[in-house]
Amino acid sequence: MIKEKKQTSHTLLKHQPGAKFVEMLLENAYLPLPTLEKAVRIQKKLNNTKLLSNILIELGYISADDHRRLMRSHGQKFLIGELICELGYISLSQLQQAEKELSKASGLRMGEILIKLECINDRQLAQALSEQLKLELAHVDIDMIDRKISGKFSKKFLKQNLMLPYEVGEKHVFIITSEPLNKAAMSEIEQTLDKQAKVFIAAHSTMTSLIDKLAISTSNHDASGGHHIAEIIDNILLAALRDSASDIHLEPMAESMRVRFRMDGVLIHKMDLSLEVAKRVITRLKILGQMDISDTRTHQDGRISETIGDIEADFRVSTYVTIYGENLVMRVLRRDGGLKSIEQIHMDRGILERFKHDALDVPTGVIIITGPTGSGKTTTLYSAVDYLNRPTTKIITLEDPVEYVIDGIMQCSVDDTAGRSFENSLKSVVRQDPDVIVLGEIRDTNSASVAVQAALTGHKVLTTFHTEDSIGGLLRLIDMGVETFLISSTVVSILAQRLIRTICPDCRQPYMPNKRIANLVGLDNETLKNHTFYRGIGCGTCYGTGYHGRTALHELLVLNEEVRSAIIAQEPSHVVRKISCESTDLLSLMENGLYKALEGATTIEEVYRIAPRSNTNRSVEDIIRIMGDKHDN
Repeated sequence: MIKEKKQTSHTLLKHQPGAKFVEMLLENAYLPLPTLEKAVRIQKKLNNTKLLSNILIELGYISADDHRRLMRSHGQKFLIGELICELGYISLSQLQQAEKELSKASGLRMGEILIKLECINDRQLAQALSEQLKLELAHVDIDMIDRKISGKFSKKFLKQNLMLPYEVGEKHVFIITSEPLNKAAMSEIEQTLDKQAKVFIAAHSTMTSLIDKLAISTSNHDASGGHHIAEIIDNILLAALRDSASDIHLEPMAESMRVRFRMDGVLIHKMDLSLEVAKRVITRLKILGQMDISDTRTHQDGRISETIGDIEADFRVSTYVTIYGENLVMRVLRRDGGLKSIEQIHMDRGILERFKHDALDVPTGVIIITGPTGSGKTTTLYSAVDYLNRPTTKIITLEDPVEYVIDGIMQCSVDDTAGRSFENSLKSVVRQDPDVIVLGEIRDTNSASVAVQAALTGHKVLTTFHTEDSIGGLLRLIDMGVETFLISSTVVSILAQRLIRTICPDCRQPYMPNKRIANLVGLDNETLKNHTFYRGIGCGTCYGTGYHGRTALHELLVLNEEVRSAIIAQEPSHVVRKISCESTDLLSLMENGLYKALEGATTIEEVYRIAPRSNTNRSVEDIIRIMGDKHDN
């Protein structure tokens, strides 16, 4: 009977997605045959687009917690791609796409392909490897490394193998790595130190950053010549690129130079350089930036284009003379940032659907993206252009400068010295028979008027604006002197946005938010009791901040007749906002932030820090409804 059951189940599961998990259930007598038959029937009706485990969860046969527990205890039975899919990091279709790529690629592994396809990040891969190999994820900072141990191995060995011995005990050497299957390198460390390896896993980016910081620290101690200075600079630049820093700050102090990176919008102290080394580093960077090294008494600007490691990047350099010497700041501009699709800009589903269908798909009119400097406006603008880029559509841009090159559209970069000023180019754009016009930014009354006039003549216009929120965008157009009847008849939508830090996945824990701040954001005490909120407690991955990475907050205003009438009547901003909320389901940036906190992406305190204050009487249930999604407690 048991043999027949096994044969029946084997026949049922042949070629079915997620069969391995079900086989595990059958081996442990967890799953009755009728339930299996029902799940397989449903899966086939869905054209095998859903894992069997997901179907069993929806049928209520197992809980999501049981599924997770079983995966963690039996992860070694699964291939890494299967495990990542079962853990919910990727969809079944993404796994199938990666498997096709794997069959064509030579030398690449499944984890590398999934990262290349942007299905997962390196931290999710590290988490999956941890569960597959039963090895702990570790948080090691530069101060935890025993230099006498790591110094026995060359920098080349550490970088090639992404493996770092950082401490020894009586019998063991403690190793952190993102390549736990590299037995040859592990064996070399064991033989050199005559100790047995105790291995911990870290993400690829964590390892590269740690090894770079170790190299900088070591170079700083023994820098005595030009080649050492060049190595220090390369290591600083490479560490900034790998940590996804937006700016590098070299700040002179009384006894040393402090090096800080701006990461996720916040400055993080990375290291200190001695004054002797710092002076040479500044001089070298000024030479690379084609600045005057003999002049240390005036502020200067420059630009560096370098290939660091295998990454191409530009650095905008600025020096500022202080009482302790030249303070140098570099803005990091990666050339491999890549164009993001509109599904990749962290816009919540409810807002995304409205933005696509009620704004971008409208045949004519002005679409404005607003926010302060560094809020991700340009990324959103380009993702919208990519969405509209079709063989039947002529898109022409006027940018200062072109930041992403997109095949199939006509892009122009402003260059005053070549006679292509912003004002001159504006006149030529409309004569190019475009369907869509993209203006990098509305700068003044002239560019605002051109945008409006182009929309009146049947064009779709996309542009950006520096304003606090969506209503502020309308009011600024009025302040620029654009007639209210023109604004009301041409502006289709205004999207305001901010970037907000997300909770570090490696130290994420439940917590109770500060009640006063939660109430100010719009959460009552009852909601605080009935929902679980999270924060990061601080670890090596997030440099003790509790945050790692950023997501976007959005506020989408789609103009309707009530809002247009309020604009023509020149109603004050609070009245326009009230009408917009009541008639268009406008969600404020703070309400979107509250939703992100409910989803466990960020903290209430971070929402309060970033989002503009807005008065709202909406309940949590109303916010979730408008977002077009369900929130699970």
